[in-house]
Amino acid sequence: MKKGLKIIGISLLVSILLIACGSSNVDFDTEADIEFAPEAESEDLSQNDESQFNDYADFVEEMIEEENIPGVAVAIVEGNETVFMQSFGLQDIENALPVTPETLFHIGSTNKSMTAMMIATLIDDGLFDWDTPVVEIYPEFELSDSDATENVTMRHFLSMQSGIPDDAEDSFDIDNAEADDLFNFVADTPLFAMPGEEFSYSNISASIAGYLGVLANDGEYDDFYDGYARLLKEKVLDPIGMKSATIRVGELENNPNYGKSYVLDGSGSPVEAESEDFDGDPLAPSGTLKVNVNEMALYLSTQLNYGLAPNGTRVVSEKNLTETWKPDLENYGMGWEIKEYQGVELISHEGSFDNYLSVIGFMPELNIGFVIFTNSDEASGRLIKESPTFLLEILLGNQ
Repeated sequence: MKKGLKIIGISLLVSILLIACGSSNVDFDTEADIEFAPEAESEDLSQNDESQFNDYADFVEEMIEEENIPGVAVAIVEGNETVFMQSFGLQDIENALPVTPETLFHIGSTNKSMTAMMIATLIDDGLFDWDTPVVEIYPEFELSDSDATENVTMRHFLSMQSGIPDDAEDSFDIDNAEADDLFNFVADTPLFAMPGEEFSYSNISASIAGYLGVLANDGEYDDFYDGYARLLKEKVLDPIGMKSATIRVGELENNPNYGKSYVLDGSGSPVEAESEDFDGDPLAPSGTLKVNVNEMALYLSTQLNYGLAPNGTRVVSEKNLTETWKPDLENYGMGWEIKEYQGVELISHEGSFDNYLSVIGFMPELNIGFVIFTNSDEASGRLIKESPTFLLEILLGNQ
């Protein structure tokens, strides 16, 4: 199985894993808990040992064989530098095409933090504030309660406090709807709480926020999906240098770096999954972006650098970017879940869509970020659960 670039400082990775292993349920898309390693005495980890990473590579390859995971891509960044990058397995089983740093994966709900970053750039532009009532951005906007309509803000939508229930999506005919249909839908959807009172994880809320950003920037827009794609590219993807990233699956039909996702058949073997992705998805701002691990590393560096991309471009102000990191109800910020372990803050999110599974995260105090992409949600749970523990055991000399 193909292995990619491997460059890392051990002391940095230990810091990452100590945090990661103390955090479970880092997203609301999956339910896999990380398995904790027994407490062990630390030893001198100041010297790099390439054989340790060979052991980890062997572990991932063994996990791929045992769990039938088709493909995995991993990157770890320190500030502007990618200090670890590795790819495993296949992006296309039928054609025996390996995963590479350029392989595009669906990133699912990790897209939400990018929508939040896009909104932060519009606040930098002076178009509105986090707590501006949405009706001042779009006077025709309605929720099913008049008081809620007058008071709901962009912060409420991105921090999952809009009052829209999490199961409302079950009643939304996504296959036959367009993006602007979301506005009519939420106007008729009963709220389970007033804005700001309760937490309810909602793809609809995040998507409404993205489309409100389009309206604030453009005034009127005939195609909200197209408007979101253009605005995300203009405000986030292009400035960071994420040239391959796209929400449009139609753009990738002939792209050799776009692989496939897989489910497991009755015998536990991976078989190609039927794609759920389609151009025009009304919930695009909540999680339809396709990205490679190389470019997601650039995004994490931009977060760690407080809005400054590795190429030197100021994407977003530190003030408005860090506002998205602040925990609110259920320790959720705006597109991020925030945890603390041994006094160090971990900001992360998982994503699950179209049978792909991903997780991204970073620790501002340690200046470290990480991303793991896989192309089989069903097969990858154990890898995500056990990988941090295994790495810790190796680095602490217990393997």
